[in-house]
Amino acid sequence: MYRKKQHNTDFLFSFLLLITFAMFALVLAGTGALVYRNSIESLNENYTSRTAISYVAEKVRQSNAEDLISLSSVEGIPALKLSSDEDAETATCTYIYFYDGSLCELFVRSEATPEAAMGTALVELSDFTMEWDGTLLRVTAVSPDGEEMSMLIHL
Repeated sequence: MYRKKQHNTDFLFSFLLLITFAMFALVLAGTGALVYRNSIESLNENYTSRTAISYVAEKVRQSNAEDLISLSSVEGIPALKLSSDEDAETATCTYIYFYDGSLCELFVRSEATPEAAMGTALVELSDFTMEWDGTLLRVTAVSPDGEEMSMLIHL
């Protein structure tokens, strides 16, 4: 029987090819993980401030009359007050304000005295302001990372 002789060169080439493939796979996996982590961090940075501004804008748009929207306060904290247009017996108010590092919302009857601690925390922020700019409401949110976003809402 004739037996083919194996050469060290064949084995060495195959082994180097396998090592090269393994190194390439590790580099590719590491690069993919880095890109994924950066994408998630970017999304999280934008999430808080954009969510807060979008939430306030949607609440303002849901209120169907300009005279039902006003800037008020909850225990001395500036707040956006959205009143209902129902009769006095069933009238309600929604307060949106910045309290204890979060954007908060409080839904109460109109005659009730709002308390800041009773509100529901919506999203964590480092700062949140609202101000009138003519007929526009300027809403500014600052994420915990310091990214500031503003929106003008026409009433």
